[in-house]
Amino acid sequence: MSGRGERGMAQCVRRQRGQIAPIALFGILIASAVLVVMYNTGNKITEKSHLANAADAAAYSGGVWTARHLNFMAYTNRAMVANHVGVGHFVSYVSWVRYIDETIDFIEDFARYIPYAGQYIEIVENIIAEVREFTEESAEFAIPTMDTWNATYRAAQLEAQASLALDNLTEIMRRTAQAYDPNIRINDRNELSGLPSELRGVLEARVLAQMYGVATFVERYTASDDDGAIEELIGASMRVNADTTRWIAGERGWRFNSLLRQFRKLGSTSHSQSEDSADWEATDQLQTRQRRLFGWSRWSNIGPTADASASEFDDDYEGVPSYYNVGGQPGFHGLTISAIATRRQQTVGERDFRDIGRTGVAADGNAVMTALATARVSFRRPTVGFPSLGRAAEYSNLFNPFWEAHLVESDLGLGL
Repeated sequence: MSGRGERGMAQCVRRQRGQIAPIALFGILIASAVLVVMYNTGNKITEKSHLANAADAAAYSGGVWTARHLNFMAYTNRAMVANHVGVGHFVSYVSWVRYIDETIDFIEDFARYIPYAGQYIEIVENIIAEVREFTEESAEFAIPTMDTWNATYRAAQLEAQASLALDNLTEIMRRTAQAYDPNIRINDRNELSGLPSELRGVLEARVLAQMYGVATFVERYTASDDDGAIEELIGASMRVNADTTRWIAGERGWRFNSLLRQFRKLGSTSHSQSEDSADWEATDQLQTRQRRLFGWSRWSNIGPTADASASEFDDDYEGVPSYYNVGGQPGFHGLTISAIATRRQQTVGERDFRDIGRTGVAADGNAVMTALATARVSFRRPTVGFPSLGRAAEYSNLFNPFWEAHLVESDLGLGL
């Protein structure tokens, strides 16, 4: 009996030994599913973070690229005004040298009869004549050259404005993003068409508004349609300090007062600018007046009067006939640059549309993962090295190269 009992118990154990296998297999299946879901979720979070980084880099690079274009226009505007005012200096100097030369020649006509004095004045007159010839020859070269430089700057500005208008901004952002992943697209309307209609409409509107805003942000102005802005800027450049004011716009020379008579050496330079041409006209002369019973007489010229003009050395002198500035009325203009990065996913975890705000993953097998980044291009005067404006704020403009870019929170409120 004992032998048959032992054999029965052994057979029972063998029959129960395989019952744990289905449970183990079911557990392995659940664990595998959990691992797959965890891997898929982790992979998507990683990809989303990678896409968000690419969008940030694209938006920032687009903002910096745009700010550099605006600063380039500001630098070239300043360079054109500086060259133009430099021509005014040169014309003033030519007039002054001519006045010295003609005055010494005038004095020589009388001094030649004075023993010894005539020969010394003749030596001085010969030296000044050489200086005059060199100055006039230099003006024949320098004034057309400066005008040619300004024409080159205007052509460069036109190219920069065309670069903004032709939406090269999107290409710059695309190249930046694809340095992270060649499959990433930036502001691609075809890719955006794969998003839910509620989201697609908002993002497509942002892309179109951005293309229009960047293309029209700067505007070409001429001396005929800028309400005198360029004339005012040139005038301010002429009066940037006391020496410049005196040399171009004021008196180049001296003044002597006595009880009965006053003398003054006048020298002034006037400026004209139109859409087609410009000119500087300088005059130097010596004047005197005498005291009368009830005041002073009118000023009258003594000796020769010398003059010079820019058109004398360059028949086609243009000055600053056109330039670029921020379009529209003066205000605190700025540009918002958005980079909408998209990447197609072949296999993704199921997500309800409500989860797009967290993951950017739609609930289909060929979904578009989306990330949005925004940069702000703004005009801000540095706080170091520049005089304070007090409470007054400086309007955005293309005369000072103070444009900069920085990332900001998106104003769309989509959570992408």
